[in-house]
Amino acid sequence: MNKAQFLRMVAHMSHMSIASRREYLSRIKPTYLKANLDKKTQMLDDCCSVTGLNRKHAIVCLSAKTDLAFKTVRQRKARRPTYGNDVVCALKKVWEILDYPCGERLAPMLSEIVPKLRALKELSVSDDVADKLSRIGHATVDAKLKKFRSAIRRRIQSTTKPGSLLKSQIPIRTSSWDEKKLGMVELDTVAHCGESAGGEFANTLNLTDILTGWSEQETFMGKAEKRIMQGLTNITERLPFPLKAIDPDNGSEFINWQLYRYCVERKIEFTRGRPYKKNDNAHVEQKNWTHVRKVFGYARIEDDDVVALMNDVNRDELHLYKNFFQPTIKLVDKKRVGKHKEKIKRVYDRARTPYRRVLECAHVTEEKKQSLTNVYDSLNPAELRRNIIRKLNLIHKRIAAKRKKLNAPG
Repeated sequence: MNKAQFLRMVAHMSHMSIASRREYLSRIKPTYLKANLDKKTQMLDDCCSVTGLNRKHAIVCLSAKTDLAFKTVRQRKARRPTYGNDVVCALKKVWEILDYPCGERLAPMLSEIVPKLRALKELSVSDDVADKLSRIGHATVDAKLKKFRSAIRRRIQSTTKPGSLLKSQIPIRTSSWDEKKLGMVELDTVAHCGESAGGEFANTLNLTDILTGWSEQETFMGKAEKRIMQGLTNITERLPFPLKAIDPDNGSEFINWQLYRYCVERKIEFTRGRPYKKNDNAHVEQKNWTHVRKVFGYARIEDDDVVALMNDVNRDELHLYKNFFQPTIKLVDKKRVGKHKEKIKRVYDRARTPYRRVLECAHVTEEKKQSLTNVYDSLNPAELRRNIIRKLNLIHKRIAAKRKKLNAPG
């Protein structure tokens, strides 16, 4: 039987059983193994056309190591992971120092923060690990840290009381501000009332700049107009840019003559959000969780000593840690996609810290930028975090001692 007759005989085997195909391979295998390179190439071409096998699979089947009498499965060599345990351990440490950000916020920061932590001897890694950390993507960061991540979600009742004065003079912000202007801020208060909104308790004034995400906090007892004004004055002194506009909710602590005159005298634009529309102040609402609730918790605070400790944290470590080392991402585009426009596609910018965003602003003077850079160079994020944790532990002990004293019998 010549070659042409043999090929015609087996041409139908690609549609037959695996056993018939194996029989054909067993028949040509001895000749294939003894053939030279050119002959093997020709035999492989004929084998693939007759059997319909992929060329790589045919090579494996015809190799000397494959026993066609049994069904064999080629074991693929396990690929060595690009990011091993040494990289994951270093990544986890940086993640903890930066207060557990998500991958999209953490990954862009690694090329900046890893060299700084190595210089401060807070992170001891090889050059190879440092290089891998600078190249790791945000999806890989989330995958590697998934088993370490835990989320706690809580809810608390609102303590905002609507203000009735000046509503005709203070317009509702019906459109978005020009987010390219620095100093446009949102205001809100966070109540430290525990499970009851009765009596006097501490409140934290939260201020967030729309363009840069720069945020400052000040805590005081009650919600009196004078205390709100003093808190805003203290915050303004810490801002690295002038205050141009404020946009609080409709609470009576903001909608009052004293704050209104304060803004008129300083030529600060004063607008307010729509009643019962929390998304009108979405920027500061986010910071209510990350900068206040996540830090101080939900316990009731009615002790002046504890308020003083909270302001010590706010003024000394917390605002430096959050503004210089906590990256944020901003929405740059949102549009409806899909056949019926049923899905919303959101596009975000590259994560950067508020400090970096301030440096990018053309309206900030070079002297101010250099001053901020000098502050950044002098900071150790790991030490800041240790001091924050130490002071927060002291605050929680004071709160627990106060609760124990109140609940004591007699």
